[in-house]
Amino acid sequence: MLRFKPSSKNLFALSAVSLILAACGGGSNQDAKKAAAVPPLSPAPVIQAATAADVLSFTGKRQNYTITRQGSTYVIVDTLGGTAPVTAPVTTTTLQFSDFRVNLRVGDKAAALSVASLNNLIDLYVAFFNRVPDADGLAYWIDQVQAGMTEAQIAESFYLVALQSPALTGYSSSMSNDDFIRIIYKNVLGRTGTTAPNAAEIDYWSSQLKNGTPKGSMVRAILVSAREYANDATWGWVTSLLNNKLDIANYFAVQQGLSYLTLDDNITKTMAIAAAVTSTSTSAARDLIGVSGNPINSSLIVPGTTGVYGSPDSLANICTPNGEKSWVRAHLDDVYLWYRDIVNVPAANYSTPASYFDALIVKSKDRFSFTDAQGSIDDYFQSGEDVSYGYSLVREGSKIRVRYVQPGSPADIAQLKRGTTLVSVDNTDLGGSLNDTQYNALFPSKTEVHSFRVQDTNAASSRLVSMTSTTVTTAPVLQDQILNVNGKKIGYMVFTDHIRTAEAPLVTAMRKFQNARVDDLVLDLRYNGGGYLYIANELSTMIAGSKVVNKVFEQLQFNDKHTDLTADNVSYFYDTDTNNRLLPQLNLPRVFILTGSGTCSASESIINGLKPFMQVILIGDTTCGKPYGFVQTNNCKTAYFAIQFAGVNAAGQGDFTNGFTPLCKATDDLNHDLGNQSETRLSAALTYASTGSCPAAGFSPAPPPLEGSPIRDKSMQPWRNIKLLKSANMQAR
Repeated sequence: MLRFKPSSKNLFALSAVSLILAACGGGSNQDAKKAAAVPPLSPAPVIQAATAADVLSFTGKRQNYTITRQGSTYVIVDTLGGTAPVTAPVTTTTLQFSDFRVNLRVGDKAAALSVASLNNLIDLYVAFFNRVPDADGLAYWIDQVQAGMTEAQIAESFYLVALQSPALTGYSSSMSNDDFIRIIYKNVLGRTGTTAPNAAEIDYWSSQLKNGTPKGSMVRAILVSAREYANDATWGWVTSLLNNKLDIANYFAVQQGLSYLTLDDNITKTMAIAAAVTSTSTSAARDLIGVSGNPINSSLIVPGTTGVYGSPDSLANICTPNGEKSWVRAHLDDVYLWYRDIVNVPAANYSTPASYFDALIVKSKDRFSFTDAQGSIDDYFQSGEDVSYGYSLVREGSKIRVRYVQPGSPADIAQLKRGTTLVSVDNTDLGGSLNDTQYNALFPSKTEVHSFRVQDTNAASSRLVSMTSTTVTTAPVLQDQILNVNGKKIGYMVFTDHIRTAEAPLVTAMRKFQNARVDDLVLDLRYNGGGYLYIANELSTMIAGSKVVNKVFEQLQFNDKHTDLTADNVSYFYDTDTNNRLLPQLNLPRVFILTGSGTCSASESIINGLKPFMQVILIGDTTCGKPYGFVQTNNCKTAYFAIQFAGVNAAGQGDFTNGFTPLCKATDDLNHDLGNQSETRLSAALTYASTGSCPAAGFSPAPPPLEGSPIRDKSMQPWRNIKLLKSANMQAR
């Protein structure tokens, strides 16, 4: 039973309030007289309209403008380009759009209160009026607090105002004490139906009213008591609901400074926003608001959940299971792009911090966040080192085939080629579903020796080979060559990994193409799952050349707790490498990119970043669809990769969660080597380069992998599908 018994501090507060207001408890006649003495309010007295000199008006909707504070004034930019940027005069108090007013003073007013006082005021607003406050109304009541009005007096005033609109608030002067308690449980705590208060709970609080507790103060007491159940397994959701309503109210009225243009809208629409909040999400409420982007008062982001899970910094490197899980929850609450949508689960139900992390990830939006051993991640991205045989595999129906081989690797020494089929491992057939032993033999994590029966493309019989897994150093540029096609020079490059060691071979290949003065470039990214974003930036500059220098490559957008990072992370096209040496530039008007389902993340940033400035012609299959990225965060030797940001290009485009669709669909042809002009995807690109149209041959997808095949799901390490910053500061390459 959730009775919300008041603590000693709440009893003290109630006693003090009783002395101050000296109000009787349940007398409906007295309530009616008080209500009649209060002029019609909703819920702030009517504020005198701002003079024309105080208001700056715009014809468009609020969402179509950015508002940036610069000292004591604001700069307003029309993102649709219809008007030039406007600097508001210092005297301006209000910006008026076609759908909202923006109160430019509410942020400073809110900052003058303590966080606790501001939150308590918003709590009361939501509780009594069943809606989020509009900025104008909240500004009025902040002024009353500053003038000396106590929270108890404000609570009683709110109650008397609420009596004037019983159809909206549910409160009436004629209701019994028991009905009053039920309304609080419904409006304030969200407890209806099967979670409605039982008789004992109602009797407990009703007796407080009979003993003289003012009704306004009763709501305050129940709010305070409810928050004491934050970690309760049964009733913790009530605290989460209160915090989420506080969060969305702060966002609407304080951070964005919003009010609707009419009194009716200020009531009905803000009620709808509050009603859309649940104990697990504020997304639907934000959708109703319809205003996103940087809050105008970003320094005042104090959502109700802030600090509930602690500071990640203070919880870091407490390397016990419970300590690590506490850090995981605080970390996600701090940086995760969809932190508002996390559904809490009991940490005790998960044996490891990694499994707890995975359980908290918002699967409906996020199929990419992951964890791994810090050592493995660091080795790979810094030096390209990984324990393996040096092959990349794909499952085609009942066959497991080689896509490519790293030069000098055990697979290369065993003469495995593109298209080779692995028939068996250690005398066990690979034609069916793999067991764990077979999978671990195919993808060992340490040095091991295994025997394989393989069949090469077009070979009449199979052969037996033995391979010893070892540390293989990835060659991120597998191939670069200049093809002569119909009198034109066409550069062709296979690029597989955006890792630190990719910079030098990319520069070498692009300088080779520059010196040859290639007419076109075919960039093969079909197997490139991404990596460091700065590598994608450098490569894009080398392709496009001078026309993109000093232009925006990608704007990163972090969650609303980190608007400073969003403001700082505008990535311009780099024209130098990490040693500040000028990059070669091809200055091409178009580029052909070979794509597949493995073309992901940082590779898709190349496509998206170049699209506003040149023709980007995709050949192959649809890309993976990942406009999101990570900042690797380490704790207790585990590397955590929670989606922290989304990215958009110079044109504001970045919604490619379904992937980029190629202009010419073309099969991934394992029967020809990469770079062979007869290989289907390369051939399609060369055909288009010569004729301006896709080849007549249709797209024939490879046989689908066996249902549940781990080759499809696990053969590529999760860190291969990644858009990664070295740090939250984009400029740190």
